Amino acid sequence: MILAAETTYTLQSAEDTAFLLLHHLEPLTGIGFVATKRYYFGVGGGSEAFQDACDKLLLEHDGFRYGLKVKLVREYKDGISNIRDLWRVQCVKNCT
Repeated sequence: MILAAETTYTLQSAEDTAFLLLHHLEPLTGIGFVATKRYYFGVGGGSEAFQDACDKLLLEHDGFRYGLKVKLVREYKDGISNIRDLWRVQCVKNCT
C-alpha cells in the first residue's frame, strides 16, 4: 500500500506521483491512496492533473502492458475552502 498527500500540486508533481505509483504498486493487488486538493491555483496541479497523468502512463513488463486505474473514493467539500479528493489507485493490465 502506498499513501500520498499533497503530492500533485504542480503538473510535474502530479506526473511524478503517477509514475511512482505505476512503478511501485504490485500489479493487480497493490493499492495506493492519494489525497489531493481539487485545484492548486496558479501552479496547475490538482485532481484533474493527477487523473490525466495516470491516464497517459503505460508500463511494459514481461510482455504485458500495465496502466493505472483511478477511482474517486471520497470528496471533501465544506462550501468554504478548496475541495479535497481521495483517490484509490491500482496498477492493472491495460488492453490497449
